Amino acid sequence: MFIGREAELKRLERMHGSGRFEFAVVYGRRRVGKTTLINRFADGKKCIFLACQKSSVGDNLAELSRQISAYLGYSVSFSSFIEAFRAIGHYAEKERLVFVMDEYPYLARKDDNAISSVLQNIIDHEWKGSRLFLILAGSSVPFMEDEVLGKESPLHGRITSEFRLQALDYLVSSEFVPSYTVADKALVYGITGGIPRYLELFDDRYSLKENLLYNAFDCNSVLFNERENYLREEFSDVSTYSAILNAIASGCTKVSEISSRAGIQVGSLPSYLRKLQEVGVIDKLIPVGEGEKKGIWRVSDLFFRFHSFFISRNISTIVSGRMEKAYDQVVEPFLNDYMGKVFEEIAKQFIERYSELPFPLGEVGTWWGGSSHLKKEIEIDIVARSAVSKETIIGSAKYRERLLPYGELNLMRSYSAEMGGNGKCQYWFFSKSGFDDDLRSYAASADDVRLYSIDDLYRRQEI
Repeated sequence: MFIGREAELKRLERMHGSGRFEFAVVYGRRRVGKTTLINRFADGKKCIFLACQKSSVGDNLAELSRQISAYLGYSVSFSSFIEAFRAIGHYAEKERLVFVMDEYPYLARKDDNAISSVLQNIIDHEWKGSRLFLILAGSSVPFMEDEVLGKESPLHGRITSEFRLQALDYLVSSEFVPSYTVADKALVYGITGGIPRYLELFDDRYSLKENLLYNAFDCNSVLFNERENYLREEFSDVSTYSAILNAIASGCTKVSEISSRAGIQVGSLPSYLRKLQEVGVIDKLIPVGEGEKKGIWRVSDLFFRFHSFFISRNISTIVSGRMEKAYDQVVEPFLNDYMGKVFEEIAKQFIERYSELPFPLGEVGTWWGGSSHLKKEIEIDIVARSAVSKETIIGSAKYRERLLPYGELNLMRSYSAEMGGNGKCQYWFFSKSGFDDDLRSYAASADDVRLYSIDDLYRRQEI
């Protein structure tokens, strides 16, 4: 099943149509769909595809010889990569040829990245005049950004396009489970984080509960061990990184709190946090308009967040095979709590990508701070600022089993004043369960208030 990635495919096709030498780098976290995208693009085209392996340089060269042989229709063997690359360049003199090196870091790390210098040399002196379309792909984000795209890389300045694949958004993700209710579609997004490989596991012929019991809450399932397997690919000290993730997911957002909960010395923690941030698992959330010192750490990858929230907390129940009986006590009652922050992310994506905006969009985020007037810490779920004026959207997103009351509007107005905004404000409200009569009645005649039910968020709109 291939869903989404229309913009990436369109750009790749345009590059292919140029007829000249092109060099694309495709990277992103594991399971995000890099190989699937490349295969979709290459379908029906002349292509040599090398899936780089963790084995020796010689083994990878032998595999490239096999792939070139398959392209030619007869057997060839090469004694070095430069010899194989020259042959590929020769083939691309007469016809458009796509050459893919998937999981490039596996090969580059084997020879201390010398292969990149070989590529640089042959691009500069032989391939630039050919019709070759080179694609390097990799799952190690730090390696691809530093050793392939970085200024110190031998390949710097030769790349004609780069694609860092992100997770699919909430609306595209829903296409994997078309028969689900919108609430269950939102839950599937909150569980998978829009990662295509995880989304493919959900079969909408079965209920969400049945899918979770089969795909996540079973010690033989893919998602049960996925977090540790993912960390093992990136880090050697898996237990330490798992402890940090569990600490952050449990509500520890400052270095001192994470250190205490995870049992790691404060001085050592920043290095671990930086590495988790580099692979896109956590990030530092900063209030809109504030400095980094006020930021807090959070698990930004929704699948990792779900794993910490439900799987890690119920390991014994899952391993003992009792999760099916315990589900209604240890999962179902907490889904709305878990989805609270996910629903805020969905609302932000709606504002950024699918809503009819009153102004050119600038920064979108969250704001929190102390209120001397209200004498408490306050938080605004969504703040979206104009790129050209002081206009702002103040948003409230609630994933609850009750109607959003009119009082929420008064609350948001008071909070926006505390934030210090001095421009025109609009108030947008997002609710899983709808709105009370007073709020709906007011919004019907107000030009500064918009109400969006969860159904509204799942109606694809042309903007």
